[in-house]
Amino acid sequence: MRFLKLVLELLRPQRRRLALLLTIILAVTVVEVGLWPAVFGAFIKVVQVAPGGLPVKLDLLKAAVERVNRLLPKTDEERRRALLYIAAATIVVALLRAALTYARDYVGQHIGGRVLIDLRLQLFERLQRLSLAFYDSQRVGDLMSRLTGDVGVVQQLVTSDMTNYITAPPVIVVGMVGMFVLDWRLSLFVVIFAPVTAYVVSRSGKRIGRLTRRQQEAMGDLNARLHERLASIRIIQSFTRESYEVEQFRRLNENTFEAIMRVVRLGALAPQVIQLLSTSALVIAATYAGFLVINKQLDLGMLAWYFMLTQRVGVAFVKFGGLQIRVRQSFSALERVLEVLAEEPDVREAPDARELGTIEGRVGFRNVTFCYAGGEAVLRGVDLEIAPGEVVALVGPSGAGKTSLVNLVMRFYDPTEGRVEAEGQDLREVTLESLRSQIGLVPQETILFGGTIKENIQYGRVGASDEEVVAAARAANAHDFIMALPKGYDTDVGERAVRLSGGQRQRIAIARAVLKDPRILILDEATSSLDAESEVLVQEALDRLMRGRTTVVIAHRLSTIRSAHRILVLSEGEIVEQGGHEELLALDGMYKRLYGIQEGPRAAARLVEGEQRG
Repeated sequence: MRFLKLVLELLRPQRRRLALLLTIILAVTVVEVGLWPAVFGAFIKVVQVAPGGLPVKLDLLKAAVERVNRLLPKTDEERRRALLYIAAATIVVALLRAALTYARDYVGQHIGGRVLIDLRLQLFERLQRLSLAFYDSQRVGDLMSRLTGDVGVVQQLVTSDMTNYITAPPVIVVGMVGMFVLDWRLSLFVVIFAPVTAYVVSRSGKRIGRLTRRQQEAMGDLNARLHERLASIRIIQSFTRESYEVEQFRRLNENTFEAIMRVVRLGALAPQVIQLLSTSALVIAATYAGFLVINKQLDLGMLAWYFMLTQRVGVAFVKFGGLQIRVRQSFSALERVLEVLAEEPDVREAPDARELGTIEGRVGFRNVTFCYAGGEAVLRGVDLEIAPGEVVALVGPSGAGKTSLVNLVMRFYDPTEGRVEAEGQDLREVTLESLRSQIGLVPQETILFGGTIKENIQYGRVGASDEEVVAAARAANAHDFIMALPKGYDTDVGERAVRLSGGQRQRIAIARAVLKDPRILILDEATSSLDAESEVLVQEALDRLMRGRTTVVIAHRLSTIRSAHRILVLSEGEIVEQGGHEELLALDGMYKRLYGIQEGPRAAARLVEGEQRG
């Protein structure tokens, strides 16, 4: 029942086409269990050696049957003429059946296709809007498995299976009614097997549902490992762990295969059991009917009509049993997809959230405490005011809370206690788009998307003109190297921009931020992994980008932040020191120790180099 509700919810936008589909299915049912068996039965009735009247057991239909009996052919000439009429009627019924079946399949596939792309779009949209807290607890490979593999399983349901699933019940119901009308004695043999078949379908469906869930989880584990290992291929090869990784993947692959085969075994066995039960019922009914015909208690034409009807019902019954099992598989996949759709972002806009408006760049922290889900506080009682245009650097050991602090500025997370402000307004009271559209981020690990260089720069402001893109690239010291490429701004950067050097990628990322023209800029030590020449070019670009903007710099190399207006030293989630570079050195505290740890070896290296030159 729950599954039916989920499917109906998916079908809601297609309710008009669904109504059309149900009408076509009703017409197909009439043809399948009414007209088609009737013309076949009429053919046998006309050609049999000793034609007689149509027998019927129900008084309700006796008058109508008597009229039909009077119309039956009596002479050979009338029988030959009737055969021609029946042949013509058969062709007409066949054409009608073909047209209706085509319309049913086309409309059903159209509905299923629309449901599928809507579901995939909803899933991708939800993944885009979920908070970073969700991704902290999820594996990308498993999410990819849900977006592709699980949606693919649902695709089978909403395209072909759905149409057959809707078609089978009316054929079974109408056909069974017709069978009882024609001869209730034969129909009893068929009905006796129905509860046994229903039991087999129910037990098999539940079992296969559980097995399918395990199979999909195994596929999620496999995809997660595959994604992680391919993304880390340099590390694997540098440690010569190729054989080890192949063996680990082989084991996981075998486990996934066994999970799949458990589903396959049961999925292959259950339909055969259903087929065996249906065949047994038909054989018993046919044997009994044979005795009735031999004893002149049943008309041969009526028997042909009855068994044609039985065949239609039997096929529908077997198909419906198999569909029930596949539906269980689809249900498990749909549940995994809907689990993601049911996720709510931890960071949500308030119902009455307002536009932030153009800001100058003032940022405030008011007694902010923050902890990740289920963890200890990573920020404790932070009070901070950053003035418009001020450059503030964050330093401290790993785990001190630097990244957490800037994540709160972008409202990737909300504080556990206290409030974060922009221009004096609580970030929870303004729309996310109006906030983040005025913040630029240049991360340490540059992220570029597959596509051209121009498209990557335009990501900062979609629709920007070519002139604006070039101006941003010039400001980022990127124009010259871009023009030196074979296709200039139309050069494809490749997946993860592997065709560009680290310095080139970073300058494109800076150009993207320049084009966005944010009021608040967040830099996650954009020069820490660059060579000396690239660092100079990137630092020049960053200096241009920072002018007139409120800038928060996460600093890993303290030598790059001497010119910051203010340096904040964080330790265990608290601001323990703050001031200018020289001022903090004079305090003889943590900053001086950190600076000494970094600069001591460099100073010694410079001294050795000077002595060698001398």
